[in-house]
Amino acid sequence: AQTLRFYAVEGQTYTGETFPQDDAQQLVYTQREPLGVVSVIAPWNFPISIPARKIAPALITGNTVVFKPSSDTPLTGYYLCEAFAQAGVPAGVLNLVHGRASEVGPTLVQSPQIRAISFTGSTQAGENICRQARMSTRTQMELGGKNPLIVMEDADLDLAVKLVIQGGFSLSGQACTGTSRVLVHLQVKEEFTRRLVEKVSALTVGNGLNGNPDLGPIATESQLESILEYVAIGKQEATHLLGGERLTEGDYARGLFMRPALFTDVTQQMRIAREEIFGPVIALLEIDSYEQALAMANDTEYGLSAAIVTRSAEYAHRFANDIEAGTVKINRTTTGNLINAPFGGLKQSSTSTFRESGRAGLEFYTQIKTVYRGI
Repeated sequence: AQTLRFYAVEGQTYTGETFPQDDAQQLVYTQREPLGVVSVIAPWNFPISIPARKIAPALITGNTVVFKPSSDTPLTGYYLCEAFAQAGVPAGVLNLVHGRASEVGPTLVQSPQIRAISFTGSTQAGENICRQARMSTRTQMELGGKNPLIVMEDADLDLAVKLVIQGGFSLSGQACTGTSRVLVHLQVKEEFTRRLVEKVSALTVGNGLNGNPDLGPIATESQLESILEYVAIGKQEATHLLGGERLTEGDYARGLFMRPALFTDVTQQMRIAREEIFGPVIALLEIDSYEQALAMANDTEYGLSAAIVTRSAEYAHRFANDIEAGTVKINRTTTGNLINAPFGGLKQSSTSTFRESGRAGLEFYTQIKTVYRGI
């Protein structure tokens, strides 16, 4: 609702510019125009908020939308579109299409009527879309991440533990901006690890409709299987501290539940340090300096979100400039973004062309026409 209200207001002032020039009998200005028909292809993990931040700016700038929700969350997408229809959006302006990528993907991506594609999902899927799209079709891809959180020697360790748990285990780790790698300075690694293990051991797992657990279920059986495979890989590669097992007893038997997992003695070359897991699995890596931390944090194909925990103004300033990520957090968790601030990644985490959210989110859905008018 906040996203829709934001774009309803911003759309009223999003316009072109006039340009000074030396001909008194001429007016030069730009006008922003809608692209036409745009495809919105959304993931399962934020089945309302991600479609909303794509659909709202598309509609307010005058486009029509063909929206395909994830095949894992079709009903949520349906109810979102039903709400738009009940609010008075005319028929044909917002169109809902269900189906798997192999069934409807070519039409949503390759059709000459499609002027733009906004997609959130895996990097592999985003690359496939970009390869299939026409040259004249604008693309906006928000993709995977392997997001680091750096704990410096001067960090508030209680805060660092809190941020790691929030970033890595909230939403059961099923967020593209989730904390996946924790780079800890050797001076504080032992104490930080002790406090983290203590807190993680106390986390509760369960049905969010029954009580208030810290972690809920994994979204799908295939997703759980993938996460458990990475847990098995981690046990072969690194030192397993705790967690990672599937829960099947009692009420757990009716859902897809697992304990959050922690690994330490992780090196930069290990798969659990390089590949996106998209689950409640955190790898601890040791650093001995800020320079090493930055080199390791940037040594990845991804560049979505990154954070540092420090009391040093110098570290904070340098980190904001040095880190290769589209979203930078200082003494904050890697997850979360404001609806009125731009969001997007670098490197293989995004096409790095147009940002989502905020006023910048309107740019993707409009084209600029420059007009020279004689008076």
